[in-house]
Amino acid sequence: MSIETATLTEVIWRRQTSLLFAALLLEACASSPPPKPDIPDSVSPGWKLSSLTRSSDECWNADYTGQGSAELRICWYKATASAFEAVQRTRAEAQAVKFQEEHYFVLVKWNNVPKATLTALIRAIQKALQPTR
Repeated sequence: MSIETATLTEVIWRRQTSLLFAALLLEACASSPPPKPDIPDSVSPGWKLSSLTRSSDECWNADYTGQGSAELRICWYKATASAFEAVQRTRAEAQAVKFQEEHYFVLVKWNNVPKATLTALIRAIQKALQPTR
């Protein structure tokens, strides 16, 4: 192996390391909690956001009314793996669904809601919490 080959290998390794560091730095800078979750004020068919209140630094409670009612707990995590872990740790219960959307963990509880309208609400929340690219 010549000195030129070793130097070229070092340059490639340094470039890859620098790119990885830059990507990690950008992710860390981009991972700050939003002021509040940007969820819709209304969702067809007939859902209306009746309240959105902060429950902690990273969590919000939202209430939707329509054909029945739905309570949402929306928590933001710095790492997507932590949001996934929150989904795994939360116990399953009747009339409730839990899911992760990027940095968010969401728990939805409902009362007297037809399946089709509940599905529409959940899909709208999932879409609203997806990062803009």
